[in-house]
Amino acid sequence: MKTVLLFIALFFVITPVSAADFPTIKGWNPSGEIMTFTPDTLWEHINGAAETFLQYGFQELKTAELSNDGVTVAVGVYEMSSPLNAFGMYRTELPEDAATVKIGGQALISAPYQALLVKDRFYVKVDVYEGEIDDAGGRAMLEAIAAALPGDAGLPKVFAKLPAEGQVPGSQRFTREAFLGVRELEHCISAEYDTGAGAVTQLFVMLPPEGTTVDTVWQSLASKWKAVSHEPKPVLAKKVPYRGLVGVIRTGENIFGVAGSENEETLLKSLTRFSAGS
Repeated sequence: MKTVLLFIALFFVITPVSAADFPTIKGWNPSGEIMTFTPDTLWEHINGAAETFLQYGFQELKTAELSNDGVTVAVGVYEMSSPLNAFGMYRTELPEDAATVKIGGQALISAPYQALLVKDRFYVKVDVYEGEIDDAGGRAMLEAIAAALPGDAGLPKVFAKLPAEGQVPGSQRFTREAFLGVRELEHCISAEYDTGAGAVTQLFVMLPPEGTTVDTVWQSLASKWKAVSHEPKPVLAKKVPYRGLVGVIRTGENIFGVAGSENEETLLKSLTRFSAGS
């Protein structure tokens, strides 16, 4: 038997609940108990993976088995503390170089046995335990799930801080800790950009964690990174193994960054172009 799990994050204890407490997914019928997990009990459901979910603001999970036309799935809807945290958790579990689709905020159909979806503050995992899904069936199922969940479709609004021109579709990420493997880079939104001739660069924006300001984040970086001569806006840089020269520029209330530059000259050109108009 194969089952698709739908995980919703709220704040209860592990206990069976009625079907009325689970989103009604058009075309899919509940076929078992609906379970609820909280931050205190999540480890009983996903064990070692629970720590990462908690880092991204997990609040509650609801799981249910659903069936439709010979296919049985387990759907797990994880409710996170914010749309950005939900997106970050979804991207953490997304396979590298996965081809995503625009359903809800973003989705992955990995036929025949799995699908992932993020919409607003909800991250949904689907696993097929009986039967199979193809791309069309997976799309229809995810569209039905997205329609059943509250909140806004599309990416979190903060991604508008990244330039749209040249952005590689589906490459957006949110990393809470150690972006690019660098401890100082926290709470970063990022995307890849096509720079021509098959070359790709990575741009990012640092978001001040709750309780901090752009000033405190910049001062912390300035105490560890090299200051690069640049007018009129300050620039900091650091060589990162396997990532080349990484640099950031302070423009008003934003800290923009570029990864993978070969030298300070190309870094400054990229940062100036990236932050123009900010």
